[in-house]
Formats: sequence, C-alpha cells, structure tokens
Amino acid sequence: MGRVKITRGQRSPLVEIMAMIFSKTTGYGIRALAYLAKQRPQRICGLQEIAEHERIPPVFLRKVLGELRRHRLLRSVKGKHGGYDLERAPESITLWEVYRLLEPNPDLDMCILGYGVCHPENPCSMHEDWQRLRQEFIKVAQSKTVLDMTDPRHTRNSSVLLNI
Repeated sequence: MGRVKITRGQRSPLVEIMAMIFSKTTGYGIRALAYLAKQRPQRICGLQEIAEHERIPPVFLRKVLGELRRHRLLRSVKGKHGGYDLERAPESITLWEVYRLLEPNPDLDMCILGYGVCHPENPCSMHEDWQRLRQEFIKVAQSKTVLDMTDPRHTRNSSVLLNI
C-alpha cells in the first residue's frame, strides 16, 4: 500500500475507515473520554459541559457515560456540583477497550457487504481485503489510547478523532 499525502483539513484513509467502523456511540464515548482527559486531574465535569463542548446530544451522552461508568472507565459524583471524571489514567484506556465496550458487534465478524457472519469457507468478493483492514484497525485501536486522542495536532474543531 503506497503512502497517501494528507493535506490540512483532510483525514487519513485509516481515520476514514475508523469512522466507518466506529458507531456514533463509540465516537461519542471516545470524544467524551478525551475531553475529560484534557481537564486538570480530579476536575469533575458536568454532563452539560461535556455535551456542549463536544457537540453531543446530552440525552445520548448520558447513556454513553453511564455505560463507561459501569465498566469503571469513569467515576461519577452526584449532587449539585456532580459530574464525571476518569477512573483510570488516560494512557491506560485504549480505543480498543472503548470499542469493545460500546459497539453492538465488537467482533467485527460481519461481512462488510452485509452477507451475515464472515466465513473464510464461503468468502465474498471483499473478504480478503476486509480481513486485512480488520487486522489493521485492531492493531491501531489497541495501540492508541485516550491520552493520544488529546493531542491538539490531531483534533478538529475541538472534536477528537471523529467529526461526528
């Protein structure tokens, strides 16, 4: 695979593929976690603050944050000055972990053309290419952390990774 020149404002082909693979739920989860990672340690951020800054519908964000809290990626504080904070260090939370928690089909085992579960015994015309992309996606998602998503060189309009 040759190198592709990316100009300012363009997303790399791998990021485009990741945008197709990540559901809105996962994209929102990553963006919310990255927002919290950018705050000073132990700063509690309210749901509305995160939603406004990341342009995520608050009702949807509440469900996403609840799921992340149940899996101990976030902690929540109740009350007037309550909100959310990271439960773990952002460098210890991989995108793969977030993906596996929030995706409806985290195994990536569905045929990319919609023919059901992907089987090497009965491959579609995209099978080999999809398997290579799948492996590359997993490798990248396992190597990138929430802390990586806070790098200002790789953000766009305050949204992290995906412009959903």
